[in-house]
Amino acid sequence: MFKIDLKNSAIFLIVLYIVMVGFFYNFYQHLVIKDAKQEVVNVLNTTKAIRKYVENIQKPVIYDLEKRGELYKEFFDPRILSSTFIVNTIHQMLTNSKKLNNQIPYKFKLAATNPRNPINKANNFEKEILDKFRKKEIKEFSTTLKENGESYFYVAVPIERNQKSCMKCHSTPEVAPKELVQMYGNKAGFGEKVGDLRAMISLKVPISHIVSTHIRDFLITIFIALIFFIIFYILLYTIYNKNQKLQAKRDLLLLNQNKLASMGEMIGNIAHQWKQPLAQLSLILVNMELSHERGKLSQDKLKEKINEANKQISYMADTIDDFRNFFSSGKPKERYNIKDVIELTQKLLSVRLDKNKIKINIEILEDFYLVGYPNEMVQALVNILNNANDIFLERGINNPQITIRTYTENFKKIIVIEDNAGGIKVTPKEKIFEPYFTTKQAKNGTGIGLYMTKMIVEKNNNGDIGVKNLDNGTAFVIIF
Repeated sequence: MFKIDLKNSAIFLIVLYIVMVGFFYNFYQHLVIKDAKQEVVNVLNTTKAIRKYVENIQKPVIYDLEKRGELYKEFFDPRILSSTFIVNTIHQMLTNSKKLNNQIPYKFKLAATNPRNPINKANNFEKEILDKFRKKEIKEFSTTLKENGESYFYVAVPIERNQKSCMKCHSTPEVAPKELVQMYGNKAGFGEKVGDLRAMISLKVPISHIVSTHIRDFLITIFIALIFFIIFYILLYTIYNKNQKLQAKRDLLLLNQNKLASMGEMIGNIAHQWKQPLAQLSLILVNMELSHERGKLSQDKLKEKINEANKQISYMADTIDDFRNFFSSGKPKERYNIKDVIELTQKLLSVRLDKNKIKINIEILEDFYLVGYPNEMVQALVNILNNANDIFLERGINNPQITIRTYTENFKKIIVIEDNAGGIKVTPKEKIFEPYFTTKQAKNGTGIGLYMTKMIVEKNNNGDIGVKNLDNGTAFVIIF
């Protein structure tokens, strides 16, 4: 039996894993730039092909119709005769389609020094690139740009140089179709010659969007590598400890891991519930400090703020107790008023909701009492309202509103929480109640809020919760 130095083996595997992570990071970094350039080049090549088709095939057909008298001589419609108009329209359609399908968006532009349409006017940066194209110093230009805090991958290529067919619309106003002159005037877009380079086309792709498409692959790769090293190390550990003592230690290790996992989940849940109280405590302290600096911190106001802080601290302390006994069936239930629970929920979230200009409408059509755990019901409502708040911010909803309505129907006690955040985009909708499911970025969502709400309502309070889409939002329906 050979000996294994577990400590040195672990150090070696950790160093090797770090090296591999660095290798994969560089690999995906280069892949991001390569994909960005390939995406841009493909789009620009397609654009050039469209322009070439319009100039070499579509326009000659139209001009031939004019010669044969099937179209009047002064006819001009940019939808079939302007390659710039056609290309811009196609790219706008593609951009809208990409947005709808959550694909990588890009910004397309045709830039010219003498454009017919002012929106195609080249800026100083674009004029420098155009000048290099005209002097044939470069055939393609690419770089990275930063605009408004966003990094872009930028590529520009020249369009085809003026051909004889281009002169009908770009030589002099006297030669151009009268409808074209009437539409754009007789100043811009004229005075060009055969062989001139009139414009270039460019594309800007947000690097962050391209990176995001590879983050998942990168994380999966390093996760698989990590699993591989862990498995390999466990194999070494098993060989080194193949007797009953090893088995006992492994059982103890698994037990401790389970305890740590449970503890970690508990801490995560508590942290999730403490975010708002901590924020409000901070706000109370700031308010007291400002009032003190301005000499307006009266004894009454000090007491008021201390009471507010004590309420938040009391709620945080109650949260600890609630989570400690969350899945316990031995907790004593109590009879509580639903109106009080809703008002407390609104109070706890008032600062955050007011800050985000979210209006809360409370409609107690029928008040009623429930038997259960009122603080847990507060947590359930807080989770739903926090979820709506996040969606409002994510989607930039104008005039955000949440309506909480209570009533009874067929001997059932019902709470409805409606919002106008645009509805649930997940299919099936009930998937939002699954543990660790989230549509938010990792830094913004844990995926446990609505899962906890379902557990509170159904397991701990003998209720039922469902969700449905409205015309412009979502309705959570809680029935007791």
